[in-house]
Amino acid sequence: MTPLKLKTLSLADELEKVVPLLKAQAEDKGVFFAVDVRQRPQIKANPGQLGQLWTNLISNAVKYTPPGGRVTIILDKEGDWAVGTVEDTGIGIAPEDQAQIFGEFYRTVQAKEMEPRGTGLGLPLVKRIVEGHGGTIRVESALGQGSRFTFCLPVATESVGEQSNQ
Repeated sequence: MTPLKLKTLSLADELEKVVPLLKAQAEDKGVFFAVDVRQRPQIKANPGQLGQLWTNLISNAVKYTPPGGRVTIILDKEGDWAVGTVEDTGIGIAPEDQAQIFGEFYRTVQAKEMEPRGTGLGLPLVKRIVEGHGGTIRVESALGQGSRFTFCLPVATESVGEQSNQ
């Protein structure tokens, strides 16, 4: 495996690249879609993987939220961490399934009922990307009430010669 080519990137820029298509999918389905970029943290990351991270989390939220529901994406910074949150009012995940959803090929009964197609590889990939960049991911969910996925990635530290935009 080749080492990751890391660049200093804006997590907000990477989010904004994937939002138009995902927002259109949500609106076509009748799902309200909101993006709240509170801060624009810079992180050292592989550009392609950040797009995959956002796309997998947001597309799952749209896929498993029924018409009339809501998907909200929040990007913020807390201390030395960039914090991304994808929250929905979808089908939710039972407590006994939450520990297993990051395992390859695992899909909940509710997910299979709502969307028969799916590989069960999206969330394991998300976890691998987040942890590969030195971060963490967690889920909070209640069956029938929705889910909130929150990931934290370390903010890029400025090296000599780099200027801050803040």
